[in-house]
Amino acid sequence: MTELPVGDDHQVIRLGGQAAVVVPLDEYRRLRDLERRTELVEQADAEEAQALAEYRAQQDAGTVNTVSQDEVRRRFGLPT
Repeated sequence: MTELPVGDDHQVIRLGGQAAVVVPLDEYRRLRDLERRTELVEQADAEEAQALAEYRAQQDAGTVNTVSQDEVRRRFGLPT
């Protein structure tokens, strides 16, 4: 897309045969930070999905070990 929506006051320039939009540096930094945060959220989501898949595989294999809350409290010396 080489044209901006009506009312958008950013400049469009051509560099190397491609169109580029000129934005203020603060706006660029804000957009870059949003992109980084989005990447971190996506990474965390992928890690969570992987951990859940591993847990479910362990469940299916019957290798999940559980400890009751009362036993955990006893092991840590907490009142039950």
